[in-house]
Amino acid sequence: MALQNPFFPVKDDTMHVERIALTSIAEEFGTPTYVYSAGHIRNQYKQLNDAIQGIMPEGRSAMICYACKANSNLAILKLLQQEGCGLEVVSEGELIRGLKAGIDPQKIVSTGVGKTNQEIRAQIEADIYNINVESLPELERISAIADDMNKTARVIFRLNPEVSGGGHHKISTGRRGDKFGLMKDDVFKAYDMAKGMKNVQALGLMIHIGSQVSQVNAFDAAFSKLPAIVGELRAAGHTVSRLDIGGGFPVKYTQDDQLLDLSAYANWVRDIIVPLDVDIALEPGRYLVANSGVLLTRVTDVKEAQGQNFLIFDAAMNDLLRPAMYDAYHEIAPVQNHNAPETVYDVVGPVCETGDTFTRDRTLPRMKRDDLAVIQTAGAYGMCMSSNYNTRPRAAEILVDGDQYAVINARESYDDLFARESVPAWL
Repeated sequence: MALQNPFFPVKDDTMHVERIALTSIAEEFGTPTYVYSAGHIRNQYKQLNDAIQGIMPEGRSAMICYACKANSNLAILKLLQQEGCGLEVVSEGELIRGLKAGIDPQKIVSTGVGKTNQEIRAQIEADIYNINVESLPELERISAIADDMNKTARVIFRLNPEVSGGGHHKISTGRRGDKFGLMKDDVFKAYDMAKGMKNVQALGLMIHIGSQVSQVNAFDAAFSKLPAIVGELRAAGHTVSRLDIGGGFPVKYTQDDQLLDLSAYANWVRDIIVPLDVDIALEPGRYLVANSGVLLTRVTDVKEAQGQNFLIFDAAMNDLLRPAMYDAYHEIAPVQNHNAPETVYDVVGPVCETGDTFTRDRTLPRMKRDDLAVIQTAGAYGMCMSSNYNTRPRAAEILVDGDQYAVINARESYDDLFARESVPAWL
C-alpha cells in the first residue's frame, strides 16, 4: 500500500512530487534518483515550530536545530535556514556544510562521542552556540584546545538519563550502557572541572533518548529527571542557563504508524522545562525530511524461481541501506498502474548480497520490466548513508518546489569514482 502524502499526489494514475510527474523526472535524470518535496519540509518545520513557540512565555522562544545527519544536502540546509532553522552537527564536514548554507554559527550546536581535536578547534573557531560534551576526557581536550587558541568554548553536558527510547535498539541512545552522554555523577564532576578551566564556559545540559520515539511518556520519563538535577547543580553554584532537549520525533513508514502528539509533547515542555528558566534547544532530524523524499527506481527484471516472484530494481542497498542495516520497513509503490492486479514479490536490488533485499513477501500491484516505482520515506538516512559498493555510482538528488525542480546533487559518473584513485608506479 502506498503511503498517503499530499505532497506526493497521484494525478491521472501517475504519482507526482508536488506538481511534477515522477515519470518526467525519470525521463530527464534517469534512475535511481532521490526526489524531495520542498513544501513537505517547510510544512514539517512549521508544524513543530508552531507547537513549540506556542507554549513559550512572551519574549522567549525555543531554537530548533536540524540534526543534519538525516540529510545533509546543501540545498536542504539552505531551505531550512531560510525558514529560520538552526543546525545540529556531528562532524566537521557537517559544520562546513552548515556554514556554507548560511546558517548563523549561533544557531549551530555540536554533538558526538568522538570529536577529534581538529573538529573541536573548528567549532571553537566558528564560535558556534555550544559544544555538547559527552565525556570527561573530551572536556579536558576542549579546555586544552581553547587555551591554545585563547578563545572561549561554550559547553553543555549531555546527560544519559537511563531512559530507553527509539524505534530500534540501534537508534536508542539514552540507556545505561549506550555510548552516549554522561551519567549524573559525571555531570557534576564535569561542572566542577569546568570551574577550573580558564577558557571553558559551562552553561547547561543536553538530553536525547533516541530516534522514532512515538510515545510522549518516553520523553516525560526523561524530562522529569531534569528539574531535580538542575536544582542540585544550581544549589552547588553551577550555571544552568541552557537545556537542549534533543529530538527523536517519529515519522510514518506505514499508514498505520503512530505519530507523536505534538501538542502533548509541547505541553510537557511547557510544564517541565519552561519553569526551569532556561534557553531551550531541540534537535529534530528525520521528522523534518524523511517523508519529504522518495527513491525513484526502475524495474530491471521480474524473475520467478521456485514459486517466488522477485521484483528486481535498479536501486540497491548501496543507495538505501536502512532495510539491510535495520530491517527497516519502507512502503513501495508503482509510479503508474496503481490498480493493476496484485502479486506477492520479494523486492531486491542488483548488488551481489542476499542482504540486498528491500522487502520479502510484499503484495504490490503487478509490475513489469521498465516500470517505475518509488521507495517511500527515503528523505532521511537515504542518500547520506549511501556508498559505492559494487562500484556503483551514487544516485542523483532532485528538489521539487511546486512546479520548479532542480538537480541538487548530480549523479556520479565512473570518472568521479576513479578520480581519487591511483596505481603506484611500481605496479
